[in-house]
Amino acid sequence: MYEEKEPVKKVKKEKVKKENKFFQKKPLKEKKVKAVKEEKPKVEKNASTDEKKKGVKILSFRADYVSVLIRFGIFLVFAFIVIFIVTKVRNSGDANSFTENMENMKDVAYTYYKVETHRPVNVDEEIVLTLKDLEEASLIKELKDKEGNVCSKEYSYVSLVKTSLEDYDLIVYLSCGGESEMATYPVSFEASGDESVSTSTLLYEQKRTVEVKEQYSCPEGYYHAGRYCISTNNTVTVQATPKYKVTPERNTAARYKPSGYEYEYIDPIVIVNDSSYECPSGYTLNGTSCVKEGTVKYRTSTSYSCPNGGTPSGSRCLFTTNANYSDEKPYCKRGTLINNDSCYVTKEYRVRCVTGKKDSTINACYTTYSANEELSDWLFDGKVTYSEDYDISRLENDRRMYEVDEYLDNGKIRYSRYIRKYIKSCDDGDELRGSTCRHYDESYEQRYCSDSDYHLSSDESECFTYEDAHYKETNGTYSCPSGYRKRGSGSSTTCYKYESASKSTQKIPYCSSGYDLTSNGTCVRIVEATLVEENVQYTCPEGYTKRGSGENTRCYKKTSTDSYYYCSNSQATLNGTRCIISEKTTFLGYVCPSGYDLSGNQCIKTDNVERILATENEHTTSSEEVIWSKEKELEGWTWTGNTKEAE
Repeated sequence: MYEEKEPVKKVKKEKVKKENKFFQKKPLKEKKVKAVKEEKPKVEKNASTDEKKKGVKILSFRADYVSVLIRFGIFLVFAFIVIFIVTKVRNSGDANSFTENMENMKDVAYTYYKVETHRPVNVDEEIVLTLKDLEEASLIKELKDKEGNVCSKEYSYVSLVKTSLEDYDLIVYLSCGGESEMATYPVSFEASGDESVSTSTLLYEQKRTVEVKEQYSCPEGYYHAGRYCISTNNTVTVQATPKYKVTPERNTAARYKPSGYEYEYIDPIVIVNDSSYECPSGYTLNGTSCVKEGTVKYRTSTSYSCPNGGTPSGSRCLFTTNANYSDEKPYCKRGTLINNDSCYVTKEYRVRCVTGKKDSTINACYTTYSANEELSDWLFDGKVTYSEDYDISRLENDRRMYEVDEYLDNGKIRYSRYIRKYIKSCDDGDELRGSTCRHYDESYEQRYCSDSDYHLSSDESECFTYEDAHYKETNGTYSCPSGYRKRGSGSSTTCYKYESASKSTQKIPYCSSGYDLTSNGTCVRIVEATLVEENVQYTCPEGYTKRGSGENTRCYKKTSTDSYYYCSNSQATLNGTRCIISEKTTFLGYVCPSGYDLSGNQCIKTDNVERILATENEHTTSSEEVIWSKEKELEGWTWTGNTKEAE
């Protein structure tokens, strides 16, 4: 059932006779124009006889001054009117008054519904077209009001309702800039002229299963309507009228791709006689590989031992003893209290770069390389116009191409131009800075602690040190001898201390990035040697033209391509030089006569209504709904296979 959207106000229009005289425009009333008499020039009495004979006007200075002022005032008024009219016309553009837009929609709708297949078949049936449907079918241009506001394409519509065998109501609803208006015009259409032609319409029986999650039930003698049960006494039931929306057929010009040329490239035929291998500068050939020696570098490795007893712990030795009972409580001025007798204090590590450069802002190391430069995909670069006889292929190359957009009435062709540009990029994860790429890698860096009292954690995530906890007197605590820290609590409290361990260092060899350390303690880089082809001949197959020389040799041939038409809309079908989207009919719902309530596909009218609340059931029920439709395939419905004809 169609619902009127966003109504603002309704204005009743006078009913029009069947002769459709409402389409005749009233002639404009003729404006009355006052005739202005031309005054004859007055001649002064004292003028000479010769001047009287010649008809020369001799006016006083006062009379001449007034005449000039009057004429100048008339000129200003006329100029103001002309400027006002020109400005109004320029500012109005395609804008029309509300009445003009209503008349425009009415004329277009009447012309469309003249086609018999566009009109409803059954009485009370309605065919609806929105303003958007009319625009997409190229039946009407975009409508604007006097203020330049675009009229609503979704809310504005025209519809045709069949009121009797030959009579219809044409409804026009327009909404623009917060103002709306609806008008209904009784119309009739001439018969097709061939009375022998059957006017029956083939209808298809459609069914669907409807699941109701919250099902209501009513006692006997009542019918269900929403959350209520209504008494069936004095009830009249009629079949509801289906309502459809018709989207008109769209027929637009197909796009044209002119004939042209394309090039086919293949690799040349290569004949190799002898071959050898060579290496880059600084490398030594070894079979099919190239070897280059690098400088061995060394990093210092430190180890610790405890010759005086104790357990090794990093750069220190751990000693433990029993705690003494005392009345003290440990706390930390900074860091985290651990084992109730020491504070774990951390700070950020520092980085020195083994390879590359250091980025102090993020405390990391990186290497650089030149950014890659590649051609982009085809990019739209505007539209240009040339005459039909201009050879557009002269302008095309591997970085510019043209595509026909439209054939103009002046004999010229409008093209869409596409170009390709060089863009810079880096490998995945690397950072582009201008034309240089930065590659950050943790393997380039060596982490250390700037303060000698701090030690780098095993996972190298931070620098740490231990500080003695501070104590304050309390009841029932344990204490440790001087130089020891507490661990545990209560009777389980123990004491421990750290002493510096014996330090021993050794140098560990390593190589720069890209080099490998061999078993004999040298750094080498190995790359594949380049195969140098000697006495190489490059030729092309028969029918191909050779371009370039040596390794840059390419073989190509030029072939012509035929012109063709195509549709840019995937839903359109190409028919010659036209693109066609077929007319579509959509089922909207049911409508009932005035005074009737819609229940399923039935219209019910009841006198002396008795309304009670319906009983709500907890379960979900399914029911089958059946309708007759003009469409064989209806979305959400299944055709039962049954058909019938309706007059």
